[in-house]
Amino acid sequence: MKVVKFFLSISFITSIGFALVITNSDLKSQPILTSDKYVPRRFIRHSDDNMQSPGVQVGTTTYDIQRYGSHGQRLAVDDSGQIHVNWTHCSGEYPGSPRFVRWNFRFPNGIWYGETDAAPSVSGYCQLDIMVADSGLAKRTMNVWHYGGHSWTSIDEGSGWGSWPGDTGSPYVDNHIWPVACVASNNNIIMVTANSGSGMDWHHLYLTTDEGVTWTHLADFDSCLCISQFLRTSRNPGSQKVVHVWTQSIAMEYAGTLLSQTANDVWYMLSTDNGVTWGPQTNVTNYIPPFQMVHGDSTPWAYCDVNAVFDKTDELHIAFGAHLGYMLNDTLYHFERSKIFHWDEVSDTITVISSPSIYYDEPDGWWLDVYDRAEFWQMPADQPQFVVDPDGYLYCLWRGHDDTTDYSAAGFFNSEICAAYSTDNGLTWSDYVNLTNTRSPGADSGDCFDEDYMTAWPYVVNDSIFVTFIEDKDAGSPLNEGTAWTVDPVRVWIFHKGVILGTEEQETYRPEYAVPILTAYPNPFREITDIRYGITDNGYLIGDMSNAEIKIYDAAGRLVKNFTVPSAYSLVPTSIRWDGSDQSGSVLPAGVYFVHLEAGDAIVSQKIVKLN
Repeated sequence: MKVVKFFLSISFITSIGFALVITNSDLKSQPILTSDKYVPRRFIRHSDDNMQSPGVQVGTTTYDIQRYGSHGQRLAVDDSGQIHVNWTHCSGEYPGSPRFVRWNFRFPNGIWYGETDAAPSVSGYCQLDIMVADSGLAKRTMNVWHYGGHSWTSIDEGSGWGSWPGDTGSPYVDNHIWPVACVASNNNIIMVTANSGSGMDWHHLYLTTDEGVTWTHLADFDSCLCISQFLRTSRNPGSQKVVHVWTQSIAMEYAGTLLSQTANDVWYMLSTDNGVTWGPQTNVTNYIPPFQMVHGDSTPWAYCDVNAVFDKTDELHIAFGAHLGYMLNDTLYHFERSKIFHWDEVSDTITVISSPSIYYDEPDGWWLDVYDRAEFWQMPADQPQFVVDPDGYLYCLWRGHDDTTDYSAAGFFNSEICAAYSTDNGLTWSDYVNLTNTRSPGADSGDCFDEDYMTAWPYVVNDSIFVTFIEDKDAGSPLNEGTAWTVDPVRVWIFHKGVILGTEEQETYRPEYAVPILTAYPNPFREITDIRYGITDNGYLIGDMSNAEIKIYDAAGRLVKNFTVPSAYSLVPTSIRWDGSDQSGSVLPAGVYFVHLEAGDAIVSQKIVKLN
């Protein structure tokens, strides 16, 4: 049997000798419902001469890849409204420049801590959650990442301290990497890793009840040919539920081909005691395996894009990206058409979330990849993220490419953030909304607006939805696509839920807070470090930026150095050089220091470590 990918066109299909009509009734084996109750489609537009991706810039990276497989969770909002975010950072080409996990944190007054390293060098592919059972409203960040062939966790020593202990927790099992993790209601940490061996064949489930000191290996999952594992904790009062969702290959006989990775069923396993014991493994899709298909058969196949949430009644919902597989004569076609799907445990029914795009006419509403570039871990509609509203509404956001003209000069997706909502627990869905609408067709490297690697906090907070993403300035990744290493903003965007519901219009993207930026490189340093400062988001001000000061304090809080800088009002960060001396010129001892940018009412801090 031959597996072929092709540039999809109606003329190609009809030239075979018959018209292939693929309808929802053909998408086996679960019933699939679509809604005819669509609201009018809306696009959020802003001035083309001042176009930017929405949100505040909390950091940068040249290493735009944040995750292979399911994107997971890189942003959290705790009970006091503080924002926790992390990402994989690199300052230049990789390899060559080190790769770090970086973290940033917004305090309740809107001031950001400042981007800071949160893991050792050559670490990456990070995720996070918050320590749920901490006393009070403010929570500590739990970071997870891999490096050195192992998966690791590290917990901030205080809420917003940015102080990461050196004795990070790990199961210490070779090649168990690509971790995702969540924190249960009692601060148990559940982690799922993936093999780094040939084909990514396995997932592995671990539990720690002592914040990473010791780990228990709970289970293994085979035939996992893509890094799809995902974990979610229920945040409902009194609940102890945790879910593990993943995809499992139904095309193992095609090992070594793209099909073996992309033809999958969606599975889940549920714990009701904070991850200690687990129920049975349940297949929610039961799609037709490729080897059973004959001429004229068609079916969705899940890829690696799974996400889950517990709604306000503590019932489970799963979202996933899937593509269309179909057989013509003796040839299988797949992966050029995709949709976002929903399943819930109450109705045990699969529904379609992504409504058809108005930018092309495709039977049955599949989103199209006309340039055949989806093999790089991306489909034209993928990576869904659920958000639950206390009012009972369910939102789904995803990375979408709804316009077949919006490719970069190199021929890769310029992605948008899209969304839809449901008022009946996912049985029917609204028409989709293009939230970002930063189309940049034909853009060269450095000019793209590709909102990618998006994750959303799964709960509406004060009627707002919180997301983080990479504003990729060269669509694709320089590791396997795209053309250059660009410095890409890492953004956090907060917007009113009414933008999705159609009750709020957001014509421009003035940030909720302008963000002073403050970084130091190298950090740690021995003799000299460059302190870079400025502001982000087109120069919007916090207070009076004309009389800015940079102050350096030691670990005891004593002021040791003071710089008066002419202005922090600049779209391009400015730098000053610190040689590790105090105000009198004496060399300071090795240790931890804190540099503050103080401008009007704004203060942003950065920890610096001076070595001997």
